[in-house]
Amino acid sequence: MVETSVKPQRRHARRWRTVLLALLAVGFLMAMVLTGKLTETRQLVKFEARGVLAVPPEQVRRVDLHVGEHTITFVRLSDHIWGVGKSQEPISGELQEHLEQAIAFMHTSRPVRMMHRDEYHSTPLHEFGLAPPRCAVALSDARRVLLEASFGADNPQELLQYMQLRGDHNLYLMSRFVGQAWEHLGEHLAWMPTIP
Repeated sequence: MVETSVKPQRRHARRWRTVLLALLAVGFLMAMVLTGKLTETRQLVKFEARGVLAVPPEQVRRVDLHVGEHTITFVRLSDHIWGVGKSQEPISGELQEHLEQAIAFMHTSRPVRMMHRDEYHSTPLHEFGLAPPRCAVALSDARRVLLEASFGADNPQELLQYMQLRGDHNLYLMSRFVGQAWEHLGEHLAWMPTIP
């Protein structure tokens, strides 16, 4: 007789727990619908851009690219349209994508290694392919130059590339794709108007 009175109480408590859990789940779903996002968990790491370009790529309004004896200037005409030279003739979609990607790499890709001046001072810069550099780029906003970088030779393993920033006595080893993005743009210099 005691057994039969305990079983209905357990069933009753179990039902209430189930109803309570269902209400909590519905409440959570309603909160997600109203706020439009999931709650932030500590398991996910927020992305932080730690490249050599401190400002967002959208703030870059002018790019001066030097490859060998050729120099080309790109000017931002609007949010996603770039022009070339003084004529500011819009560039093709593919070339524009490459340009925006190269700028984004400067903002997001951090150096793999930094070599302080005392680590390399006895080695001439031409050993790193930086005198003269393979290519150089200057990124500017509407008022001033934001960043000037020179890209040199690849490291012996051919995974990284030497880079030097103007006004900085350190050398940086960057992932090769950063410098290659600028060099790829430089391949198009042959048919573009040059600026003395």
